[in-house]
Amino acid sequence: MTITMNYPSYVIHVKEGYEDREQSVVEQFSRLDMPFEWVLDYDIADINQEVLDRYKYHGQKLGPAEISCSLKHIAAWERIAADASKGAFIFEDDVLIDIKKFKELAAAAIEEFQAGSSTVGYVSLGDGCAMYVPWTKTQKGQMLYPAEQVRATDSYWITRETARQRLAWIEENGFRLPADHLINKIDNELGIPILWMAPAVVTQGSHTGHFASQIQAWDRGEMKEKVKWLIKKFRRKFIYPLLGVDSRFLGPELRADLKLGSTSKNASSKKKTQS
Repeated sequence: MTITMNYPSYVIHVKEGYEDREQSVVEQFSRLDMPFEWVLDYDIADINQEVLDRYKYHGQKLGPAEISCSLKHIAAWERIAADASKGAFIFEDDVLIDIKKFKELAAAAIEEFQAGSSTVGYVSLGDGCAMYVPWTKTQKGQMLYPAEQVRATDSYWITRETARQRLAWIEENGFRLPADHLINKIDNELGIPILWMAPAVVTQGSHTGHFASQIQAWDRGEMKEKVKWLIKKFRRKFIYPLLGVDSRFLGPELRADLKLGSTSKNASSKKKTQS
């Protein structure tokens, strides 16, 4: 069965370097038969005070790479907001996509979202940071589960209205946070639903060691990262649910860091999803 994904895809990348990631993205999207656009805006070398002022950056803790990443995501939102499509995918360049399952499951998840009444929403596609919907909470026939935080910013789908509301928030408030925390703050404050897809259909290659150098030693290289990832994945996917840990919800430290009260618009969904 041929499944057509009628949504633009934007892939965050840099102009030079990371050729292995570039080749990986091109090969994967070719196999998926999905067109995409690179988001090359705001490499570190392109960021000057004029750019920082334009987006009202007022942070002190972010490094150049974190600032660049946040700005690239904002640039992707600008393209989505200006496009005629009702939604779009955003990927970072280290994604490893489940080629066999992606289109079928992503299409089903978006259809589930659209069956609701909301015009805004964020659908997390991947298992970034080895974070999963607890298997003790999943329901047959349900793919999307409310959360208060994103898993990572490696792969997600948002509506055009979501992009527009985030940009309006940035215009008013500026930014000072890395991309994942920035999305957490904006979406919780605006009441934009954050939804985790289960099962996940994307993995972040930089977490698994997939893009590490082949010549690195065991204590620094690809094999060690793969082992660390597998241990973390097993612990968080299978053990955490037995201990009652649900990674979908912000811990008090992160909530305090984002200065979000317990009365956020998404907080009411917590009790529902934990029942």
